[in-house]
Amino acid sequence: MILIIITYILALLDIFFVESSHFSGGTVTWKPIANTITGSTVSVMFTQSYQWRLSTAGYCNQTYIVNRSPLIPSMSGILACVSSHTGFCGGYSSMSIFEYCTDYSTFLDSSSGQISTVQTITIGSQFCVAFQSGSWIPVQVACVSSTGSCYNGGASWSIGTCLDLNIRYDGVINTPPVATVVSPINVPVNSVVNIDIPVIDANNDVIRCRWAQLTTSLDECAGVCGVAAGSTLNSNDCKLTFNSTGKTVGDYYAIALMVEDYWTSSSYLPFSSIPLQFLIKIVSKPSCFTKPKINSSLQECTAITVGVTFTFTLTIMQGCANTTIGDIYRIPPLNMYKSEISPADSINAWIMNETWIPTVDQVGSQVYCAIATDRTTTTSTSATKTTSTSTTATTATTTTATTATTTTATTATTTTATTATTTTATTTTTTTATTTTTTTTETTTTTETTTTSTSTTATTETTTTSTTTTTETTTTSTSTTTTTMTTTITTTTTTTTTTITTTTTTTTTTTTTTTTTTTTTTTTTTTITTTTTTTTTTTTTTTTTTTTTTTTTTTTTTTTTVTGSRYIIIA
Repeated sequence: MILIIITYILALLDIFFVESSHFSGGTVTWKPIANTITGSTVSVMFTQSYQWRLSTAGYCNQTYIVNRSPLIPSMSGILACVSSHTGFCGGYSSMSIFEYCTDYSTFLDSSSGQISTVQTITIGSQFCVAFQSGSWIPVQVACVSSTGSCYNGGASWSIGTCLDLNIRYDGVINTPPVATVVSPINVPVNSVVNIDIPVIDANNDVIRCRWAQLTTSLDECAGVCGVAAGSTLNSNDCKLTFNSTGKTVGDYYAIALMVEDYWTSSSYLPFSSIPLQFLIKIVSKPSCFTKPKINSSLQECTAITVGVTFTFTLTIMQGCANTTIGDIYRIPPLNMYKSEISPADSINAWIMNETWIPTVDQVGSQVYCAIATDRTTTTSTSATKTTSTSTTATTATTTTATTATTTTATTATTTTATTATTTTATTTTTTTATTTTTTTTETTTTTETTTTSTSTTATTETTTTSTTTTTETTTTSTSTTTTTMTTTITTTTTTTTTTITTTTTTTTTTTTTTTTTTTTTTTTTTTITTTTTTTTTTTTTTTTTTTTTTTTTTTTTTTTTVTGSRYIIIA
Protein backbone atom coordinates (compact mmCIF):
# COMPACT_ATOMS: atom_id res chain seq x y z
CA MET A 1 0.00 0.00 0.00
CA ILE A 2 2.92 2.38 0.69
CA LEU A 3 4.16 2.05 -2.89
CA ILE A 4 0.76 3.01 -4.26
CA ILE A 5 0.48 6.08 -2.02
CA ILE A 6 3.95 7.34 -3.02
CA THR A 7 3.19 6.88 -6.71
CA TYR A 8 -0.06 8.75 -6.34
CA ILE A 9 1.68 11.66 -4.59
CA LEU A 10 4.20 11.91 -7.44
CA ALA A 11 1.35 12.24 -9.89
CA LEU A 12 -0.21 15.00 -7.82
CA LEU A 13 3.07 16.87 -7.35
CA ASP A 14 3.39 17.01 -11.13
CA ILE A 15 0.66 19.68 -11.13
CA PHE A 16 3.18 22.28 -10.04
CA PHE A 17 5.41 21.79 -13.08
CA VAL A 18 2.85 22.45 -15.79
CA GLU A 19 1.68 25.44 -17.77
CA SER A 20 -1.88 26.69 -17.62
CA SER A 21 -4.74 26.38 -20.09
CA HIS A 22 -3.30 23.99 -22.63
CA PHE A 23 -4.98 20.56 -22.38
CA SER A 24 -7.57 19.69 -25.05
CA GLY A 25 -8.30 16.05 -24.17
CA GLY A 26 -7.20 12.60 -25.21
CA THR A 27 -7.37 8.91 -24.36
CA VAL A 28 -5.29 6.21 -22.65
CA THR A 29 -5.60 2.56 -23.60
CA TRP A 30 -3.74 -0.74 -23.23
CA LYS A 31 -3.64 -4.19 -24.80
CA PRO A 32 -1.81 -7.49 -24.20
CA ILE A 33 0.76 -8.26 -26.87
CA ALA A 34 -0.44 -11.89 -26.70
CA ASN A 35 -3.83 -12.58 -25.14
CA THR A 36 -3.08 -16.17 -24.09
CA ILE A 37 -1.08 -17.26 -21.04
CA THR A 38 2.33 -18.88 -21.55
CA GLY A 39 3.89 -17.97 -18.21
CA SER A 40 3.44 -15.88 -15.07
CA THR A 41 3.71 -12.53 -16.85
CA VAL A 42 2.38 -10.88 -19.99
CA SER A 43 3.68 -8.02 -22.14
CA VAL A 44 1.22 -5.12 -22.12
CA MET A 45 1.36 -2.12 -24.47
CA PHE A 46 0.17 1.20 -23.01
CA THR A 47 -0.78 3.85 -25.60
CA GLN A 48 -1.21 7.51 -24.66
CA SER A 49 -2.80 9.96 -27.13
CA TYR A 50 -3.24 13.59 -26.08
CA GLN A 51 -4.15 16.86 -27.79
CA TRP A 52 -2.68 20.23 -26.81
CA ARG A 53 -2.98 23.94 -27.54
CA LEU A 54 -0.25 24.59 -30.13
CA SER A 55 0.57 28.11 -28.91
CA THR A 56 1.31 26.97 -25.35
CA ALA A 57 2.46 23.51 -24.28
CA GLY A 58 1.91 21.67 -27.56
CA TYR A 59 4.20 23.48 -30.00
CA CYS A 60 5.14 21.34 -33.01
CA ASN A 61 6.30 21.75 -36.61
CA GLN A 62 7.17 19.48 -39.52
CA THR A 63 10.75 19.06 -38.30
CA TYR A 64 9.44 17.72 -34.98
CA ILE A 65 7.36 15.15 -36.86
CA VAL A 66 10.04 13.96 -39.30
CA ASN A 67 12.81 13.79 -36.68
CA ARG A 68 10.48 12.44 -33.96
CA SER A 69 12.14 14.99 -31.72
CA PRO A 70 11.69 16.93 -29.55
CA LEU A 71 8.75 15.32 -27.83
CA ILE A 72 5.62 17.21 -26.78
CA PRO A 73 4.25 18.75 -24.63
CA SER A 74 6.65 21.26 -23.07
CA MET A 75 5.69 20.08 -19.59
CA SER A 76 6.48 17.17 -17.32
CA GLY A 77 4.05 14.45 -16.35
CA ILE A 78 3.71 10.73 -15.68
CA LEU A 79 1.17 7.98 -16.20
CA ALA A 80 1.25 6.52 -12.69
CA CYS A 81 -0.34 3.59 -10.89
CA VAL A 82 -2.88 5.27 -8.60
CA SER A 83 -4.72 2.30 -7.06
CA SER A 84 -4.79 -1.49 -6.82
CA HIS A 85 -7.16 -4.07 -5.34
CA THR A 86 -4.22 -6.01 -3.89
CA GLY A 87 -1.84 -3.17 -3.07
CA PHE A 88 0.45 -4.35 -5.88
CA CYS A 89 0.57 -2.89 -9.41
CA GLY A 90 1.85 -6.06 -11.06
CA GLY A 91 5.35 -4.71 -11.64
CA TYR A 92 4.15 -1.59 -13.47
CA SER A 93 6.54 1.39 -13.50
CA SER A 94 5.38 4.99 -13.97
CA MET A 95 6.04 6.22 -17.52
CA SER A 96 6.46 9.68 -19.02
CA ILE A 97 3.59 11.33 -20.88
CA PHE A 98 5.98 12.86 -23.44
CA GLU A 99 4.76 11.82 -26.89
CA TYR A 100 5.77 12.06 -30.53
CA CYS A 101 4.04 14.86 -32.40
CA THR A 102 1.88 13.42 -35.17
CA ASP A 103 0.41 16.65 -36.61
CA TYR A 104 -0.30 20.31 -35.90
CA SER A 105 -2.53 23.13 -37.18
CA THR A 106 -1.81 26.84 -36.87
CA PHE A 107 -5.39 27.51 -38.03
CA LEU A 108 -6.86 25.53 -35.14
CA ASP A 109 -4.02 26.27 -32.69
CA SER A 110 -3.82 22.56 -31.98
CA SER A 111 -1.35 19.68 -32.00
CA SER A 112 -1.73 15.93 -31.57
CA GLY A 113 0.66 13.25 -30.38
CA GLN A 114 0.97 9.59 -29.47
CA ILE A 115 3.37 7.24 -27.72
CA SER A 116 3.25 3.51 -26.91
CA THR A 117 5.27 1.76 -24.22
CA VAL A 118 5.48 -1.98 -23.47
CA GLN A 119 5.87 -3.28 -19.91
CA THR A 120 5.93 -6.80 -18.43
CA ILE A 121 3.06 -7.22 -15.97
CA THR A 122 2.13 -10.12 -13.67
CA ILE A 123 -0.79 -12.26 -14.86
CA GLY A 124 -3.96 -11.62 -12.84
CA SER A 125 -2.99 -8.09 -11.80
CA GLN A 126 -5.75 -5.52 -11.24
CA PHE A 127 -4.75 -1.86 -10.94
CA CYS A 128 -5.47 1.62 -12.32
CA VAL A 129 -3.14 4.11 -14.03
CA ALA A 130 -3.79 7.80 -14.65
CA PHE A 131 -2.27 11.05 -15.90
CA GLN A 132 -3.38 13.70 -13.40
CA SER A 133 -2.44 17.35 -13.83
CA GLY A 134 -3.78 20.75 -14.97
CA SER A 135 -5.00 22.80 -16.66
CA TRP A 136 -7.72 22.40 -19.26
CA ILE A 137 -8.35 25.19 -21.75
CA PRO A 138 -10.78 27.42 -19.73
CA VAL A 139 -14.06 25.51 -19.62
CA GLN A 140 -17.62 25.71 -18.33
CA VAL A 141 -18.30 22.90 -15.86
CA ALA A 142 -21.55 21.59 -14.40
CA CYS A 143 -23.00 23.10 -11.22
CA VAL A 144 -24.44 20.68 -8.68
CA SER A 145 -26.97 23.20 -7.40
CA SER A 146 -28.29 24.51 -10.70
CA THR A 147 -29.21 23.48 -14.20
CA GLY A 148 -26.84 25.96 -15.79
CA SER A 149 -23.07 26.00 -15.99
CA CYS A 150 -20.29 27.39 -13.85
CA TYR A 151 -17.02 28.75 -15.15
CA ASN A 152 -13.87 26.92 -14.18
CA GLY A 153 -10.92 28.67 -15.76
CA GLY A 154 -8.20 26.32 -14.59
CA ALA A 155 -9.86 22.92 -14.25
CA SER A 156 -7.50 20.07 -13.43
CA TRP A 157 -7.70 16.77 -15.27
CA SER A 158 -7.41 13.08 -14.50
CA ILE A 159 -7.40 10.72 -17.45
CA GLY A 160 -6.80 7.05 -16.76
CA THR A 161 -7.83 3.42 -17.10
CA CYS A 162 -7.96 0.26 -14.98
CA LEU A 163 -6.32 -3.03 -16.01
CA ASP A 164 -7.61 -6.54 -15.30
CA LEU A 165 -5.19 -9.21 -16.52
CA ASN A 166 -7.29 -12.18 -15.42
CA ILE A 167 -8.60 -14.67 -17.98
CA ARG A 168 -12.01 -13.93 -19.53
CA TYR A 169 -14.85 -16.43 -19.90
CA ASP A 170 -13.59 -17.29 -23.38
CA GLY A 171 -10.09 -18.18 -22.16
CA VAL A 172 -8.15 -15.08 -23.24
CA ILE A 173 -6.94 -11.85 -21.65
CA ASN A 174 -9.19 -8.92 -22.51
CA THR A 175 -8.28 -6.29 -25.09
CA PRO A 176 -10.08 -3.00 -24.27
CA PRO A 177 -12.04 -0.97 -26.85
CA VAL A 178 -10.56 1.93 -28.78
CA ALA A 179 -12.19 5.37 -29.06
CA THR A 180 -10.85 8.68 -30.39
CA VAL A 181 -12.34 12.12 -31.05
CA VAL A 182 -10.71 15.26 -32.45
CA SER A 183 -10.91 18.13 -29.98
CA PRO A 184 -12.52 20.65 -29.95
CA ILE A 185 -15.81 19.88 -31.67
CA ASN A 186 -17.46 23.11 -32.81
CA VAL A 187 -21.20 23.42 -32.15
CA PRO A 188 -23.25 26.37 -33.51
CA VAL A 189 -25.00 28.46 -30.89
CA ASN A 190 -28.74 27.82 -30.36
CA SER A 191 -28.65 24.41 -32.01
CA VAL A 192 -28.94 20.73 -31.06
CA VAL A 193 -26.14 18.48 -32.32
CA ASN A 194 -25.78 14.69 -32.14
CA ILE A 195 -22.20 13.45 -31.76
CA ASP A 196 -21.57 9.76 -32.45
CA ILE A 197 -18.62 8.53 -30.41
CA PRO A 198 -16.45 6.29 -32.65
CA VAL A 199 -15.63 3.04 -30.83
CA ILE A 200 -14.44 -0.44 -31.81
CA ASP A 201 -13.56 -3.55 -29.82
CA ALA A 202 -11.11 -6.28 -30.86
CA ASN A 203 -13.08 -8.96 -28.99
CA ASN A 204 -16.41 -7.89 -30.52
CA ASP A 205 -17.76 -7.23 -27.04
CA VAL A 206 -20.85 -5.16 -26.26
CA ILE A 207 -19.82 -1.49 -25.99
CA ARG A 208 -21.39 1.13 -23.73
CA CYS A 209 -20.42 4.69 -22.82
CA ARG A 210 -21.00 6.55 -19.55
CA TRP A 211 -20.06 9.82 -17.90
CA ALA A 212 -16.74 9.73 -16.06
CA GLN A 213 -16.92 10.02 -12.28
CA LEU A 214 -14.98 9.80 -9.04
CA THR A 215 -14.90 6.10 -8.06
CA THR A 216 -13.26 4.21 -5.20
CA SER A 217 -10.61 2.91 -7.61
CA LEU A 218 -9.97 5.92 -9.83
CA ASP A 219 -10.67 9.63 -10.14
CA GLU A 220 -11.76 9.49 -13.77
CA CYS A 221 -12.31 13.20 -14.42
CA ALA A 222 -10.90 15.54 -11.68
CA GLY A 223 -12.22 19.08 -12.27
CA VAL A 224 -14.57 18.27 -15.16
CA CYS A 225 -16.73 15.50 -13.66
CA GLY A 226 -20.46 15.53 -14.19
CA VAL A 227 -22.85 15.94 -17.08
CA ALA A 228 -21.91 18.92 -19.26
CA ALA A 229 -24.71 21.51 -19.26
CA GLY A 230 -27.09 20.84 -22.13
CA SER A 231 -25.83 17.31 -22.74
CA THR A 232 -27.51 13.92 -22.77
CA LEU A 233 -25.76 10.60 -23.39
CA ASN A 234 -27.24 7.48 -24.96
CA SER A 235 -25.06 4.87 -23.26
CA ASN A 236 -25.91 1.91 -25.48
CA ASP A 237 -25.28 3.76 -28.74
CA CYS A 238 -22.44 5.96 -27.42
CA LYS A 239 -24.22 9.00 -28.85
CA LEU A 240 -23.92 12.42 -27.20
CA THR A 241 -26.62 15.06 -27.78
CA PHE A 242 -25.54 18.63 -27.05
CA ASN A 243 -27.98 21.56 -26.84
CA SER A 244 -26.26 24.94 -27.23
CA THR A 245 -29.43 27.03 -26.79
CA GLY A 246 -28.70 30.14 -24.75
CA LYS A 247 -24.97 29.47 -24.56
CA THR A 248 -22.24 32.04 -25.28
CA VAL A 249 -20.16 31.99 -28.46
CA GLY A 250 -16.54 31.24 -27.59
CA ASP A 251 -17.26 29.15 -24.47
CA TYR A 252 -15.75 25.67 -24.08
CA TYR A 253 -17.39 22.65 -22.44
CA ALA A 254 -15.36 19.64 -21.31
CA ILE A 255 -16.78 16.18 -22.05
CA ALA A 256 -15.34 13.33 -19.94
CA LEU A 257 -16.61 9.85 -20.86
CA MET A 258 -15.65 6.24 -20.16
CA VAL A 259 -15.99 3.60 -22.90
CA GLU A 260 -16.58 0.08 -21.53
CA ASP A 261 -16.78 -3.45 -22.98
CA TYR A 262 -19.19 -6.11 -21.67
CA TRP A 263 -19.57 -9.86 -22.22
CA THR A 264 -23.28 -9.60 -23.15
CA SER A 265 -25.94 -6.90 -23.34
CA SER A 266 -27.26 -8.05 -19.95
CA SER A 267 -23.85 -7.95 -18.21
CA TYR A 268 -23.42 -5.27 -15.58
CA LEU A 269 -19.68 -5.57 -14.84
CA PRO A 270 -17.36 -4.35 -17.63
CA PHE A 271 -14.13 -6.03 -18.64
CA SER A 272 -12.43 -2.63 -18.89
CA SER A 273 -13.04 1.14 -18.94
CA ILE A 274 -11.21 3.45 -21.35
CA PRO A 275 -11.28 7.28 -20.99
CA LEU A 276 -12.29 9.62 -23.79
CA GLN A 277 -12.09 13.34 -23.04
CA PHE A 278 -12.59 16.26 -25.45
CA LEU A 279 -13.88 19.82 -25.76
CA ILE A 280 -17.00 21.31 -27.31
CA LYS A 281 -16.67 24.92 -28.45
CA ILE A 282 -19.68 27.19 -29.04
CA VAL A 283 -19.40 29.00 -32.38
CA SER A 284 -21.57 31.38 -34.42
CA LYS A 285 -24.25 30.06 -36.75
CA PRO A 286 -23.29 29.53 -40.40
CA SER A 287 -24.67 31.35 -43.42
CA CYS A 288 -22.94 29.35 -46.13
CA PHE A 289 -24.86 26.10 -46.49
CA THR A 290 -22.96 24.63 -49.43
CA LYS A 291 -21.22 21.69 -47.85
CA PRO A 292 -17.69 20.64 -48.82
CA LYS A 293 -16.96 16.95 -49.15
CA ILE A 294 -13.94 14.83 -48.34
CA ASN A 295 -13.19 11.54 -50.11
CA SER A 296 -10.43 9.04 -49.47
CA SER A 297 -8.89 6.22 -51.47
CA LEU A 298 -8.39 4.44 -48.14
CA GLN A 299 -11.10 1.84 -47.60
CA GLU A 300 -12.46 0.83 -44.21
CA CYS A 301 -10.74 -2.12 -42.54
CA THR A 302 -7.89 -2.12 -45.03
CA ALA A 303 -5.31 -4.87 -44.45
CA ILE A 304 -1.79 -3.43 -44.28
CA THR A 305 1.45 -5.36 -43.95
CA VAL A 306 4.13 -4.44 -41.41
CA GLY A 307 7.23 -2.98 -43.04
CA VAL A 308 5.58 -2.37 -46.42
CA THR A 309 5.03 1.21 -47.63
CA PHE A 310 1.33 2.08 -47.76
CA THR A 311 -0.09 5.17 -49.47
CA PHE A 312 -3.54 6.67 -49.96
CA THR A 313 -5.02 9.98 -51.12
CA LEU A 314 -7.49 12.47 -49.66
CA THR A 315 -9.60 14.47 -52.12
CA ILE A 316 -11.46 17.52 -50.79
CA MET A 317 -14.24 19.01 -52.93
CA GLN A 318 -15.11 22.70 -52.69
CA GLY A 319 -18.04 23.68 -50.50
CA CYS A 320 -18.69 27.43 -50.69
CA ALA A 321 -17.77 29.39 -53.82
CA ASN A 322 -14.35 31.07 -54.17
CA THR A 323 -12.70 28.82 -51.61
CA THR A 324 -9.38 27.00 -51.54
CA ILE A 325 -8.15 24.38 -49.09
CA GLY A 326 -5.59 25.96 -46.80
CA ASP A 327 -4.95 23.37 -44.10
CA ILE A 328 -5.51 19.71 -43.22
CA TYR A 329 -5.13 18.66 -39.58
CA ARG A 330 -5.00 14.95 -38.76
CA ILE A 331 -4.79 12.51 -35.91
CA PRO A 332 -2.91 9.74 -37.74
CA PRO A 333 -1.04 6.64 -36.59
CA LEU A 334 2.56 7.27 -35.63
CA ASN A 335 5.06 7.61 -38.51
CA MET A 336 2.44 8.54 -41.12
CA TYR A 337 3.51 11.54 -43.23
CA LYS A 338 1.39 13.84 -45.39
CA SER A 339 2.29 15.67 -48.60
CA GLU A 340 1.57 19.30 -49.41
CA ILE A 341 -1.99 20.18 -50.42
CA SER A 342 -2.29 20.70 -54.19
CA PRO A 343 -5.10 21.35 -56.71
CA ALA A 344 -6.62 18.21 -58.23
CA ASP A 345 -7.21 17.68 -61.94
CA SER A 346 -10.93 18.20 -61.44
CA ILE A 347 -12.35 21.68 -60.87
CA ASN A 348 -12.74 22.94 -57.30
CA ALA A 349 -10.93 19.98 -55.72
CA TRP A 350 -7.67 19.54 -53.80
CA ILE A 351 -5.65 16.46 -52.92
CA MET A 352 -3.18 15.36 -50.26
CA ASN A 353 -1.24 12.08 -50.17
CA GLU A 354 -0.41 10.03 -47.07
CA THR A 355 2.57 7.67 -46.76
CA TRP A 356 3.08 5.16 -43.96
CA ILE A 357 5.37 2.23 -43.18
CA PRO A 358 3.76 0.50 -40.15
CA THR A 359 5.96 -1.13 -37.54
CA VAL A 360 5.41 -4.42 -35.72
CA ASP A 361 4.28 -2.66 -32.53
CA GLN A 362 1.40 -1.09 -34.50
CA VAL A 363 -0.28 -4.40 -35.36
CA GLY A 364 -3.97 -4.16 -34.50
CA SER A 365 -6.46 -1.31 -34.49
CA GLN A 366 -5.29 2.08 -35.72
CA VAL A 367 -7.21 5.32 -36.23
CA TYR A 368 -6.98 7.91 -38.99
CA CYS A 369 -8.88 11.20 -38.74
CA ALA A 370 -8.51 14.36 -40.85
CA ILE A 371 -9.93 17.89 -40.78
CA ALA A 372 -9.67 20.20 -43.81
CA THR A 373 -9.83 24.01 -43.53
CA ASP A 374 -10.61 26.30 -46.48
CA ARG A 375 -10.03 29.97 -47.28
CA THR A 376 -12.12 32.53 -49.15
CA THR A 377 -10.80 35.64 -50.96
CA THR A 378 -13.01 38.37 -52.52
CA THR A 379 -12.35 41.81 -54.08
CA SER A 380 -14.79 44.75 -54.14
CA THR A 381 -14.72 48.42 -55.36
CA SER A 382 -16.53 51.35 -53.69
CA ALA A 383 -16.51 55.17 -53.94
CA THR A 384 -18.99 55.82 -51.14
CA LYS A 385 -19.62 54.67 -47.61
CA THR A 386 -20.00 50.93 -47.80
CA THR A 387 -21.04 48.29 -45.32
CA SER A 388 -20.16 44.76 -46.36
CA THR A 389 -20.86 41.48 -44.63
CA SER A 390 -18.86 38.39 -45.51
CA THR A 391 -19.91 35.04 -44.10
CA THR A 392 -18.57 31.65 -45.09
CA ALA A 393 -18.08 28.67 -42.86
CA THR A 394 -19.32 25.17 -43.41
CA THR A 395 -18.48 21.87 -41.77
CA ALA A 396 -19.13 18.52 -43.35
CA THR A 397 -18.39 15.09 -41.90
CA THR A 398 -18.11 11.98 -43.98
CA THR A 399 -17.63 8.48 -42.64
CA THR A 400 -17.32 5.42 -44.81
CA ALA A 401 -17.31 1.91 -43.41
CA THR A 402 -16.28 -0.97 -45.68
CA THR A 403 -15.78 -4.66 -45.05
CA ALA A 404 -13.50 -6.26 -47.62
CA THR A 405 -12.80 -9.99 -47.99
CA THR A 406 -10.33 -11.35 -50.50
CA THR A 407 -9.71 -15.08 -51.17
CA THR A 408 -7.15 -16.38 -53.63
CA ALA A 409 -6.79 -20.05 -54.53
CA THR A 410 -4.28 -21.46 -57.04
CA THR A 411 -4.07 -25.10 -58.09
CA ALA A 412 -1.40 -26.49 -60.42
CA THR A 413 -1.58 -30.06 -61.76
CA THR A 414 0.80 -31.84 -64.14
CA THR A 415 0.01 -35.35 -65.43
CA THR A 416 2.13 -37.45 -67.76
CA ALA A 417 0.82 -40.78 -69.10
CA THR A 418 2.70 -43.08 -71.52
CA THR A 419 1.29 -46.34 -72.89
CA ALA A 420 3.42 -48.53 -75.14
CA THR A 421 2.08 -51.67 -76.84
CA THR A 422 3.31 -54.06 -79.57
CA THR A 423 1.78 -56.83 -81.70
CA THR A 424 2.89 -59.39 -79.19
CA ALA A 425 1.99 -59.76 -75.52
CA THR A 426 3.73 -57.00 -73.61
CA THR A 427 3.54 -55.66 -70.06
CA THR A 428 3.95 -51.88 -69.67
CA THR A 429 4.10 -50.01 -66.34
CA THR A 430 2.97 -46.36 -66.14
CA THR A 431 3.84 -44.21 -63.08
CA THR A 432 2.08 -40.91 -62.46
CA ALA A 433 3.18 -38.53 -59.70
CA THR A 434 1.07 -35.51 -58.89
CA THR A 435 1.82 -32.94 -56.26
CA THR A 436 -0.71 -30.26 -55.38
CA THR A 437 0.07 -27.31 -53.17
CA THR A 438 -2.81 -25.15 -52.10
CA THR A 439 -2.46 -21.97 -50.10
CA THR A 440 -5.52 -20.21 -48.83
CA THR A 441 -5.43 -16.85 -47.10
CA GLU A 442 -8.52 -15.50 -45.44
CA THR A 443 -8.79 -12.05 -44.02
CA THR A 444 -11.82 -11.32 -41.90
CA THR A 445 -12.46 -7.76 -40.85
CA THR A 446 -14.99 -6.48 -38.38
CA THR A 447 -16.03 -2.90 -39.00
CA GLU A 448 -17.94 -0.44 -36.92
CA THR A 449 -18.75 2.99 -38.27
CA THR A 450 -18.82 6.15 -36.29
CA THR A 451 -19.12 9.80 -37.11
CA THR A 452 -18.40 12.92 -35.16
CA SER A 453 -19.43 16.35 -36.37
CA THR A 454 -17.62 19.61 -35.83
CA SER A 455 -18.39 23.24 -36.73
CA THR A 456 -16.63 26.68 -36.87
CA THR A 457 -15.46 29.73 -35.01
CA ALA A 458 -14.69 33.21 -36.34
CA THR A 459 -11.90 35.59 -35.63
CA THR A 460 -11.85 39.04 -37.32
CA GLU A 461 -8.85 41.24 -37.75
CA THR A 462 -9.25 44.64 -39.56
CA THR A 463 -6.49 46.97 -40.69
CA THR A 464 -7.34 50.41 -42.21
CA THR A 465 -5.15 53.00 -43.95
CA SER A 466 -6.20 56.38 -45.35
CA THR A 467 -7.00 55.07 -48.81
CA THR A 468 -7.36 51.30 -48.64
CA THR A 469 -9.25 49.08 -46.26
CA THR A 470 -8.34 45.40 -45.94
CA THR A 471 -10.38 43.05 -43.86
CA GLU A 472 -9.06 39.59 -43.04
CA THR A 473 -11.23 37.17 -41.19
CA THR A 474 -10.13 33.72 -40.06
CA THR A 475 -12.76 31.28 -39.01
CA THR A 476 -12.12 27.76 -37.85
CA SER A 477 -14.71 25.05 -37.94
CA THR A 478 -14.03 21.52 -36.85
CA SER A 479 -15.97 18.38 -37.54
CA THR A 480 -14.59 15.07 -36.49
CA THR A 481 -15.13 11.52 -37.46
CA THR A 482 -12.93 8.90 -35.89
CA THR A 483 -12.51 5.34 -36.86
CA THR A 484 -10.76 2.33 -35.47
CA MET A 485 -9.41 -0.89 -36.80
CA THR A 486 -8.95 -4.54 -35.93
CA THR A 487 -6.93 -7.22 -37.73
CA THR A 488 -7.33 -10.95 -38.05
CA ILE A 489 -4.99 -12.84 -40.39
CA THR A 490 -5.09 -16.64 -40.85
CA THR A 491 -2.75 -18.57 -43.17
CA THR A 492 -3.26 -22.26 -43.92
CA THR A 493 -0.83 -24.24 -46.08
CA THR A 494 -1.51 -27.82 -47.18
CA THR A 495 0.90 -29.90 -49.27
CA THR A 496 -0.37 -33.28 -50.35
CA THR A 497 -0.68 -36.21 -52.60
CA THR A 498 1.68 -38.55 -54.35
CA THR A 499 0.00 -41.32 -56.39
CA ILE A 500 1.71 -44.27 -58.13
CA THR A 501 -0.34 -46.37 -60.53
CA THR A 502 0.77 -49.61 -62.23
CA THR A 503 -1.09 -50.79 -65.32
CA THR A 504 -0.59 -53.99 -67.36
CA THR A 505 -1.77 -53.90 -70.95
CA THR A 506 -1.76 -56.59 -73.66
CA THR A 507 -2.99 -55.40 -77.04
CA THR A 508 -1.90 -54.73 -80.62
CA THR A 509 0.06 -52.31 -82.77
CA THR A 510 0.02 -48.82 -81.26
CA THR A 511 2.42 -46.62 -79.38
CA THR A 512 0.97 -43.49 -77.72
CA THR A 513 2.58 -40.87 -75.48
CA THR A 514 0.44 -38.14 -73.85
CA THR A 515 1.56 -35.27 -71.61
CA THR A 516 -1.00 -32.92 -70.07
CA THR A 517 -0.27 -29.85 -67.92
CA THR A 518 -3.10 -27.86 -66.35
CA THR A 519 -2.77 -24.74 -64.19
CA THR A 520 -5.82 -23.07 -62.74
CA THR A 521 -5.85 -19.85 -60.74
CA THR A 522 -8.99 -18.52 -59.16
CA THR A 523 -9.26 -15.18 -57.33
CA THR A 524 -12.47 -14.11 -55.69
CA THR A 525 -12.95 -10.73 -54.08
CA THR A 526 -16.07 -9.70 -52.23
CA THR A 527 -16.57 -6.17 -50.94
CA ILE A 528 -19.49 -4.90 -48.90
CA THR A 529 -19.61 -1.15 -48.36
CA THR A 530 -21.77 0.90 -46.05
CA THR A 531 -21.58 4.70 -46.17
CA THR A 532 -22.91 7.05 -43.53
CA THR A 533 -22.74 10.83 -43.95
CA THR A 534 -23.31 13.29 -41.13
CA THR A 535 -23.20 17.02 -41.85
CA THR A 536 -22.78 19.90 -39.42
CA THR A 537 -22.88 23.52 -40.66
CA THR A 538 -21.32 26.45 -38.87
CA THR A 539 -21.45 30.19 -39.66
CA THR A 540 -18.95 32.89 -39.18
CA THR A 541 -20.11 36.45 -40.03
CA THR A 542 -17.76 39.37 -40.37
CA THR A 543 -19.11 42.91 -40.97
CA THR A 544 -16.74 45.62 -42.12
CA THR A 545 -17.76 49.29 -42.61
CA THR A 546 -15.38 51.55 -44.54
CA THR A 547 -15.56 55.01 -46.06
CA THR A 548 -13.28 55.64 -48.99
CA THR A 549 -13.13 57.38 -52.35
CA THR A 550 -10.82 54.84 -53.86
CA THR A 551 -10.98 51.19 -54.82
CA THR A 552 -11.01 48.88 -51.81
CA THR A 553 -9.88 45.26 -51.86
CA THR A 554 -11.24 43.07 -49.09
CA THR A 555 -9.73 39.68 -48.35
CA THR A 556 -11.71 37.38 -46.11
CA THR A 557 -10.21 34.17 -44.79
CA THR A 558 -12.85 31.67 -43.80
CA THR A 559 -12.24 28.22 -42.36
CA THR A 560 -14.42 25.37 -43.39
CA THR A 561 -13.84 22.05 -41.71
CA VAL A 562 -14.22 18.77 -43.50
CA THR A 563 -13.67 15.60 -41.55
CA GLY A 564 -13.12 12.02 -42.65
CA SER A 565 -11.97 8.90 -40.83
CA ARG A 566 -10.95 5.37 -41.73
CA TYR A 567 -10.24 2.03 -40.06
CA ILE A 568 -6.82 0.54 -40.76
CA ILE A 569 -5.93 -3.11 -40.20
CA ILE A 570 -2.26 -3.99 -39.86
CA ALA A 571 -1.06 -7.51 -40.50
